[in-house]
Amino acid sequence: MWRHRSGRRRRRRFDVHGRRRRRRLLRVGAVGGGLLGVLALLGLIGLTQALRARTKLIGARASLQAAVDDPAALGTPQGRAAAIARVDGAVAVIAEARAQVAGSPALAIAAAVPGLRGQRAGFIQLIDDSAAAAGAGRQLLAAVDGLAERTQLRDGTLPLAGLAELQQQVRIAGEAIGARASGPKATGGNLWGPLGDARQQFDEMAASSARRLTEGADALGAARTFLGSGGDRRYFVALQNNAEMRDQGIVLSYLPVAFANGRLVFGKGGSTNDIRLDRPAATALPTGTGEVFGPTRPTTRWTAVNASADFAFSGRAMVDMYRQSTGQAVDGVIALDVPALAALLRVVGPVTLDGSAEPITADNVGRILLSDFYAGLGVNSDQTARKERLGDVLSLVSDRLTSGTRDAVALGRELGQAARGGHLKLWSANEAEESVFERTGLGGGPAGGGPDADRTFHVAVQNRSGTKVDYYVKPSIRHEVTLTPQGSAVVRTTVTVDNQAPVNAAPSYALGPDEFTKKPGDYLAWVLLWGPAGSTMQAGIPESGLNLVNYITMVGAGERKELTFETIVPDAVRDGRLRLRLVPQPRLTPVALDVRLDAPGWSVGGAASWQGPLDVVRTFEWDVRRG
Repeated sequence: MWRHRSGRRRRRRFDVHGRRRRRRLLRVGAVGGGLLGVLALLGLIGLTQALRARTKLIGARASLQAAVDDPAALGTPQGRAAAIARVDGAVAVIAEARAQVAGSPALAIAAAVPGLRGQRAGFIQLIDDSAAAAGAGRQLLAAVDGLAERTQLRDGTLPLAGLAELQQQVRIAGEAIGARASGPKATGGNLWGPLGDARQQFDEMAASSARRLTEGADALGAARTFLGSGGDRRYFVALQNNAEMRDQGIVLSYLPVAFANGRLVFGKGGSTNDIRLDRPAATALPTGTGEVFGPTRPTTRWTAVNASADFAFSGRAMVDMYRQSTGQAVDGVIALDVPALAALLRVVGPVTLDGSAEPITADNVGRILLSDFYAGLGVNSDQTARKERLGDVLSLVSDRLTSGTRDAVALGRELGQAARGGHLKLWSANEAEESVFERTGLGGGPAGGGPDADRTFHVAVQNRSGTKVDYYVKPSIRHEVTLTPQGSAVVRTTVTVDNQAPVNAAPSYALGPDEFTKKPGDYLAWVLLWGPAGSTMQAGIPESGLNLVNYITMVGAGERKELTFETIVPDAVRDGRLRLRLVPQPRLTPVALDVRLDAPGWSVGGAASWQGPLDVVRTFEWDVRRG
């Protein structure tokens, strides 16, 4: 009995103590809950303010990107002034964002909480990085504007000293912006959620801009020596006609040019019929190039010299062919087509050409040279002077370039835009220059000089006959990408050849028929797909640093035909990303592109489809992880 009573007393004491502990815990919990509630409220207020600042940063970044991508930004004094004003506006917005974050009481209190402290510091670091990058961009624009007077092309005299200074300023800007694209900072740690996304987007934009500027500085350095800063140079200018396509336009006329004693001097050109070869030049044919293009005799016939996508081969072949035909050695090749000619016309203004009913401008040069001048010419017409007028227009443009004053920055900007679309290609016998041209896309093949050969696609639709029907042909490309569970990409490429030549037209020089076609407007389409190096393609052949398959089909006037190819890219996912690089064919009108991604079993970051013009090299990149 005693034990029983003693046990009950102990239980009563324990119950009393337990109730007291629970009451204390409840009081502490109530206070703690209140504190957590206050912190949550402060966190919510701080997050709202941070997101507002983030929105300002996104708007500023968009303004900066627009200033960089605007072709007029460096092309004219007005364009440069507008770009500087746009960057100044972005800088002001970034300053507002910093003041909003640094002056927020909620964010200041939240910064006292472990874990949140790093978010505030990291976000301020991101804002400061954005401000520094914008400042570097503004400094470059101001430097370019200040250099405008010293980078004038006066009566054909080249501004080589001004270009050297411009090269230095471009490199400084590239290095300054690149230094800010270093990912999360030690003071800020890894940013979370929307702020982490903002950090990643900034780093990607800064890295891309820095790379473009650094490559631009390298290209300016190569261009200076290419233009004769280290001694006189002579070049073969290949004029490429987009009404009859090879990988670029067909080479039907040429013009010699020299950079001598710091001056630009054009010689007398003509038709490539005047410099025909009776045997192959000494240029070695790579195995794959010989297998696919050897039957067209690319080292003998000017009409076939640029069928391969590798301008490193085509440029070397043109130099060898010109020397064999004329006995004259040149230091390289400048290849330009009608869109590149339009770029020059945007700088020098309209020109008047005998036989044209209207002045030739950047807007109408394609129609006049590739259609109007062919009107009325019969099937067997041999009126070379009327058929090929690209050389005549370039001669008029060269007269403008070698007389009066031209803004070399504007000229470089226009030609740079043309080069991005493949409309201007350079080849140099100087290995250092050629290496830069291949790496920056000014020359070489679609694989480029970087690490993306195993992620690159390039499609060309070439004319296998002698007509000029390409003026009417509108190809389009659809890439349907399926990501397998193993991480390989199966790319189904459909090329549509839409022949919009007039139906039931009379026979003519432009429309045919010729020995390869049956009716006027027939288009003998040679469809070539270069897929990634290391990919699997049925009947694929290594060529131009990639993997090539090709097919020939006849497409009548008013008809459309589709050809579909399948490519398997192994180990397509790297570091959680799927990346594809698409290189355009330089046609008169950019090819329409449609890209679609299907990734069953994967979580995909970014839009799964895109449509637009393939007018420049386009890179598609998705963040992917197993779903």
